[in-house]
Amino acid sequence: MDMHAFSRNFVNKIPKILLLMLVLYALSLNRGMLFGHSAEPVTADAPTPFDPAMAGDFFKSPVTLSTEDSVLYEVRFEAANADPDGYVIVGNRETNSGRGFGGSVPVAVFLDDGMIIRGVRLLENSETPRFLRRLEEERFLERWNGRHLYDPLQQIDASSGATYTSRAVVSNVNNTLAALLDRKPAPLSWNRFVTNYLGEFAILFVAVMSLACFISPQSTRQIRIPLLLLSVVVLGIWQGAFVSLALLYKWLIFGTSPLVRFGIFIVVLLALLLPLLTNKAFYCTYLCPFGAAQELAGRLWPGKRAIPKPVLHIARWVRQGILAAAVILLLTLPHFEMADIEPFTAFLIRSASASALILAGLSLVASLFFQRPWCRLLCPTGELLSILRRPVRYPKFLSHRSGR
Repeated sequence: MDMHAFSRNFVNKIPKILLLMLVLYALSLNRGMLFGHSAEPVTADAPTPFDPAMAGDFFKSPVTLSTEDSVLYEVRFEAANADPDGYVIVGNRETNSGRGFGGSVPVAVFLDDGMIIRGVRLLENSETPRFLRRLEEERFLERWNGRHLYDPLQQIDASSGATYTSRAVVSNVNNTLAALLDRKPAPLSWNRFVTNYLGEFAILFVAVMSLACFISPQSTRQIRIPLLLLSVVVLGIWQGAFVSLALLYKWLIFGTSPLVRFGIFIVVLLALLLPLLTNKAFYCTYLCPFGAAQELAGRLWPGKRAIPKPVLHIARWVRQGILAAAVILLLTLPHFEMADIEPFTAFLIRSASASALILAGLSLVASLFFQRPWCRLLCPTGELLSILRRPVRYPKFLSHRSGR
């Protein structure tokens, strides 16, 4: 694409970009936050919000709390007690800045009077509830129990069913304890580094392969099947890294950590920018793990039928309607879980909702008879990316006057 065509394409899409920015701004106003920054500025050393009633629930007794810095709380079962009966360490915004799938996951650490850790609890957060329930099922928060406050800080293995959430919890616990003791957080060993970041490099590798297929589809046809398999295994089953309305909304409101999640961050950038700048589909065609799963399923049965063109035309309006309905839902019910209306979390089967599993199952079965039915008929995320791809069609009289 020459520079003149490139600039003309970009100028053509400015009204569409402005409209999308207006929608995004409305969504951010609804939650009072944009990319993790509150409408009211909060400094990094500001205390993490903490409900004192949580201490009474944890110790199963009425308690009195005292603190000098809203970071370390002394717990007394009776206000007259000279010595504390326990402690609660809450930390500040900086030490609780580790982000999971849907934003920061702040923690509080509870200790007895001997400075032994008796429990870790999650404070108010915006993480996807099913990932939190996965941590509960694995009793993940109990892995610090029995350790002394002054024991060496250690890295805890992440949960396989909620990888990003559990890593954020580990980071926040260690950073909170390290800050209180004026220590450095526990360094990552080589094995831990590989465990934490090998997946991100694998995502990046698949993204590079997909980009090569996007740039030169004819000369890379022979790697189409390996690419589909890698997309399903790496992005889907192993990493759960997929572009979805739920992910885009969470990142818009609560932000993310690009340096920690660099693989999926680059995937999201490519998914949004390439259709906008080139008018060509990228993510849906070459990188989406669920689209790849549908295509692979379709290759198992040679007798597929073409979806009639009238149905495809109607489906476009259906996808736009689902996308509009999703925006309305988020404006009226900002805590609505978007992951429930898309099948992508089926790859994380232990954390997936029943609706996601049903949508995924039906779509894969239908893929035996029709090409990528979810993508072509219902996917709202695909429709959002298509909106970025399609040029704005002006009325004929405007096109004539503007010289188009």
